[in-house]
Amino acid sequence: MTTLVEYGSPFFDKKMAKKFFKLNRRQLNDKNGFEYLLSNSRFFNVCNNGYVGSVFIYEGYDGKKYMGGYALRKHHKEVVEAINMVSEMFDEVYAYTSHLNAVIALKKAGFKWYDKEKQAERKDFLWN
Repeated sequence: MTTLVEYGSPFFDKKMAKKFFKLNRRQLNDKNGFEYLLSNSRFFNVCNNGYVGSVFIYEGYDGKKYMGGYALRKHHKEVVEAINMVSEMFDEVYAYTSHLNAVIALKKAGFKWYDKEKQAERKDFLWN
């Protein structure tokens, strides 16, 4: 069973979240660092018999809520479940990615293309 553990919980594994954040920092297009992300987003560990990955929601420059995250390989089912669980906490959630695995997981979780005309240059998704 996939569960979310929010930052601040005594069960939150900051060490694992930080380790995998560093491994995925380039793909996340991060410019601010892990501690900034923790303090400026709702951050969750995704667990299923141990750490699977992390997912977070942050406010973009346009005022919209965006989802980001990273996970261990071969945990697609848990990733889709986590995306659904976090998405249900908000009225609208967007995601921006150019990574095929993320695109597949977002689509399976019910995200839809936000701007089909710019699909080739932007990959924005809207959860509804």
